[in-house]
Amino acid sequence: MAGAEGAAGRQSELEPVVSLVDVLEEDEELENEACAVLGGSDSEKCSYSQGSVKRQALYACSTCTPEGEEPAGICLACSYECHGSHKLFELYTKRNFRCDCGNSKFKNLECKLLPIPDEMIQCVVCEDWFHGRHLGAIPPESGDFQEMVCQACMKRCSFLWAYAAQLAVTKISTEDDG
Repeated sequence: MAGAEGAAGRQSELEPVVSLVDVLEEDEELENEACAVLGGSDSEKCSYSQGSVKRQALYACSTCTPEGEEPAGICLACSYECHGSHKLFELYTKRNFRCDCGNSKFKNLECKLLPIPDEMIQCVVCEDWFHGRHLGAIPPESGDFQEMVCQACMKRCSFLWAYAAQLAVTKISTEDDG
């Protein structure tokens, strides 16, 4: 019994004692560091439409940047919404930066947060929201459609193609038919 108490006593000597004041000071330090790193970044709205922002948090997405391609930067909101499950590198803050998410530096990727007035349509499978003009299809003129499945979900759930012929809308063609 005495041996167990001695071991417990030695164990408590090795563990640092942390007071509530220490925890609060560390929390305040972390908040100050986050404020310094994130600058005036908005975590919900893509900064692209604001042009070059004076100072904002900057991230690079290695998942969306193929090897040998020019790297692109993204804002805080896009790091959460458009690249949330991707491999990101935090580049801290940058002055006069414009978010690259959805522009030509990210081929075949549209910004999910781009705040351009356009009807937003939700995919019934993944529940992501998309700008109508980014879907590559023209909705019926009557506006009479209830549901949409995005291209990524159609690729992932190939059985849905059996229903596409009878339910699909007209695909936008960029080729000249003549």
